[in-house]
Amino acid sequence: MYRSPIKSPRGFNPYVKPIEGVRSRTQIGGVITVLASSIACILFLSQIFMYFQTDVTHKLDLAPSIPLSVVIPTKGGFSKTLLSRAKYSHTKKKKKKKVMESIQAIAANSIDINVKITFPKLSCHVLDYSHNGDRFSNGEFAKHHPLTFKMTRPTEYDYAIASGQKTEGKSKRLTDKSPASEKACTIKGKITVPRILGDLSFTLSEEVFAKTAELVQSGVSLPNTDQYTGGHDTSHYIHEITFGKHFDLAENPLKDQLVTMDDPSGVGLNQMSIRVVPTIYKRFMRYPERVYQLSSISYLIKPEMLLVSNPLKMPGLNIHYDFNPIEVTHVESRENLFVFLSSLIEIVGGVFVTVGLVSSAVVTSAQTVLKKQD
Repeated sequence: MYRSPIKSPRGFNPYVKPIEGVRSRTQIGGVITVLASSIACILFLSQIFMYFQTDVTHKLDLAPSIPLSVVIPTKGGFSKTLLSRAKYSHTKKKKKKKVMESIQAIAANSIDINVKITFPKLSCHVLDYSHNGDRFSNGEFAKHHPLTFKMTRPTEYDYAIASGQKTEGKSKRLTDKSPASEKACTIKGKITVPRILGDLSFTLSEEVFAKTAELVQSGVSLPNTDQYTGGHDTSHYIHEITFGKHFDLAENPLKDQLVTMDDPSGVGLNQMSIRVVPTIYKRFMRYPERVYQLSSISYLIKPEMLLVSNPLKMPGLNIHYDFNPIEVTHVESRENLFVFLSSLIEIVGGVFVTVGLVSSAVVTSAQTVLKKQD
């Protein structure tokens, strides 16, 4: 009867111990084992470290176009008309659906501008702000932007940093009660505008500027006009200005900027040109997020140039912004998980196999040399 040389699996014992004396334990073998284990651990940890490092790629595309039918007119009125239609057309489902789609389209093609600026040497009642010519002082700004900016007395921290003082121990919540801060003002808030070019200004009011010029012409020195007008030095501190959600990995040029007018009188206009770059931020295992980056160019206009400008420009801060037609896509990715696991297995197994082959070759060569010497 034929018997297979291979024993039955039932007789196989995986826990059997090797016969004593078959495996020789030497110092060289121990060193080789320690060396192989150390190399395997180092490569193992480095592979894990490399896996958690993200690969960053960038791509440039044309930004999506905005149909003129969904752009909010700069003079307002359109959004209110849509809201009134939606309010009184609840019985007409088709009309209501069309109006709501228009409102959603407007919301998708608009952007929030968040502002916080401190004028350390100007009272709030002498300041004015405007968007595309609609000024707060004449009521046009509030018509188109119900959620308008607020002008308040600065906090201890805001006044200290805006006036160049030390901020240690200053509160970011308590209003500054010092006499000097009475002639200071912080403007902060948010407005929603269409994603098209525009101008946003924070300046002296036209009435105060005209009154100051009249007093100077009548012989009153410029510093002495403050008691009649409330201030003239338009130096300011930009805490932060953002368009939409700012891209965290990019520097914001409109943050923590102290602007001091170079004219001895302190009168001047900080003219800034801002380019808003739409960005799609794709992080690993997260939904894509629409953010914005900013690039800026700024220069100071002296008072004598303001007087001859046409149309007449007021001292303060003027921001001209426009949107870049090129959209940036920022993608962060990692190595495939299965590729990562395969690499770990290859490292651990490959190190021991390689070290075993090398050590075996070295030992065999040494034995051969010893035999020849004998």
